[in-house]
Amino acid sequence: MVTLYTELYPIKPSKPALVTVRVDDVQDFAFRDAQLFLLRYSLENDVPLSLAIIAKDFGSDLEIVKAVKAAVHSGSEVTVHGWEHENLASFTLTAQEEKLREAKRVLGEVLGVNATVLTPPMFGYDDDTLKAMCLTGYKIVSGLAELDQRGPVSEGILSIPATVELSDFANGTWSMKSVEAVINELDASIHLYGYAVILTHPQEFMKDGKLFQDAVATYSNLVQNISYAYSFTGLEAFKALVVNR
Repeated sequence: MVTLYTELYPIKPSKPALVTVRVDDVQDFAFRDAQLFLLRYSLENDVPLSLAIIAKDFGSDLEIVKAVKAAVHSGSEVTVHGWEHENLASFTLTAQEEKLREAKRVLGEVLGVNATVLTPPMFGYDDDTLKAMCLTGYKIVSGLAELDQRGPVSEGILSIPATVELSDFANGTWSMKSVEAVINELDASIHLYGYAVILTHPQEFMKDGKLFQDAVATYSNLVQNISYAYSFTGLEAFKALVVNR
């Protein structure tokens, strides 16, 4: 699809900062058109994603699995978005450890990856979550900057929260922000933190059960602008920035 490209960055920085697009709620059969759009756009435009997968609900949708594998092969990373999209903080340490271990096992079997990043559903985690992460081989937790501190937390875990949300959510409806609004937030994040993590969900690209072309056009325009000024990467690449800044 050809989309209108509005250039917002007249001068490309000599040393591009780093940007991650974090896609939460990756799973079998849900919002398929949106998931496949994001995965295929990633491949076609060399935009690695941070794919937050609901482990229990992943592995049976062969088309989604194939697209995720292709994205991972091209540089996208896989993170654990809970076992079944649960609020981890509501469970005991033992239960959290079991869920995180099982999620890691499933994603390892299906995708051949060793997931070391947790993106807790509903941004909910507690000290027991961090302990369970340490016990099961996770290294990074990625919540939301408005709620979570950034940098080393406890148990050797590093917090790298999302700093920009692609859409607003109110009354059960997603409303994607304008390109200009997201760019302004992204620039502010990079000025403050040295990086930006843009949080989105496949749901944001759906309307009346179909892929919403206005959202597709906005996202395409946004990615073109970001690609001109910055470099896309995964959360793992932010370790030094978060620790040293």
